[in-house]
Amino acid sequence: MSLLVFLVILLIITGLVAGLLRGFAWLSGGLVVALLGWLAVWMWRLPLEESVTVWGRVIFLEQTNSLLKFTFQLTPFARVPILLMLAWGALFALIAALVQVERSFIPAIPFLLAALVVFLAAQPLLYAPFWLMLVAVLMGIIAQGNKPRPARAALRTLLAPLLAFPLFLFSAWVFSQSAVAAEDPVLWTRAWQALLVGMLIFTSPVPLHGWIVALGEAASPFAGAFLVGIWQIAVYAFLRRLLFAYPSITDFVDPGVWLPWIAVVQMVWAGVFMFGSQRLGQLWGYLLLWMFGAGFLAWGLTGELGSEAILWLFMVAPLVLVLAAAGLQSIVHRFGENPDYSQLQGATDRLPLSSLGFIAGGLFLLGWPLGALFPMRLATYQVAEYRAGNIFLWTMLAVALAVMGLIRAVRYLARPVGDVSLQRESRIVAWTIGGLLLVGGAIALNPGLLNAVAEQMLVWFNML
Repeated sequence: MSLLVFLVILLIITGLVAGLLRGFAWLSGGLVVALLGWLAVWMWRLPLEESVTVWGRVIFLEQTNSLLKFTFQLTPFARVPILLMLAWGALFALIAALVQVERSFIPAIPFLLAALVVFLAAQPLLYAPFWLMLVAVLMGIIAQGNKPRPARAALRTLLAPLLAFPLFLFSAWVFSQSAVAAEDPVLWTRAWQALLVGMLIFTSPVPLHGWIVALGEAASPFAGAFLVGIWQIAVYAFLRRLLFAYPSITDFVDPGVWLPWIAVVQMVWAGVFMFGSQRLGQLWGYLLLWMFGAGFLAWGLTGELGSEAILWLFMVAPLVLVLAAAGLQSIVHRFGENPDYSQLQGATDRLPLSSLGFIAGGLFLLGWPLGALFPMRLATYQVAEYRAGNIFLWTMLAVALAVMGLIRAVRYLARPVGDVSLQRESRIVAWTIGGLLLVGGAIALNPGLLNAVAEQMLVWFNML
């Protein structure tokens, strides 16, 4: 049995069992956390070659599989995003079980991870976005959840892969014709341009960012945060492989030039609409867009020299995301999904730690001191100031607008209690948010805690 088949089967079985237990949130969450945590630790300890024995079965680490003219192999490079996704899934499942998120979310995590494992193992590389369309379908199902919701979040998640896949197909067909470069240089150039446009689409540039905002508005807070973060990890790994496999693309446009500008436009756009938001879900959606842009800004400014820092970012980001999502989930549970600001009366009085968790999590995503992301955001801003003054100024504008948007939300959360029957937050939610604040603060004060893990991941990440 290959490593790929073992992972996919185990993840699917975990999802099925968790689905049967979905009525018991703690039991379902505990199962998913235990299996994903075990898989992450087991994969971390795997050798790079040969085989291992698990539960009496021999797992061949370098074995390939074939399906639909695709070849699948989990290389050391693919282990890195998979490890990150397993860690994200375990953390989100744990906190979701503690704060009682809708019961369909936890069982869906292993299924989505199984689809992403297939995508990360797929070759030829230019045909791999086919599997990303499957991932987008699953993301849409998770976004819809088990409650009647507007379908725009589910439908918009399909937009990027559906638009990009034909461009990758066209590029793959042209590149497979060895004589095209000499016989039709214009067609050859168009193929490279199509590849570049496909890559741009996967970064969700404005105005293709709508799926992220829709997830914040129409999906549960945990589903929105998890899907946006997991998507960015998958896209980052895929685009990095593309740049190494097709380095000639830099002859047309340098990613170090266009990627920071795409990111900063996303951040400014998000900041403007955060400042003008009228609903809490809308604020959350644009905060996720801001975070998405900030991740690509860090990559665009540092390139390969910043790969270790980007991996560190992906390791720490879920701690901040679940903090904000847990706080928002508690608020939503009391006031309804995507509540209008005018409805948020007495939130800080009856839900003090939930309100603190949401606002503090939002500020920490922006790089506020004492948050887990502070070292990474500070380094990004410093690099922007040193290398690209215009980028730095626009980034500071985006930060200022986002901060003012959160401050504006605080004004409404802090209004006097309007409904005396409004229940207080549960103790377990309060303790969960308090624990996340402490863990995030510890990482902010000592960011070197995760350096050894990031360094080892970087070694595998360079084994393309």
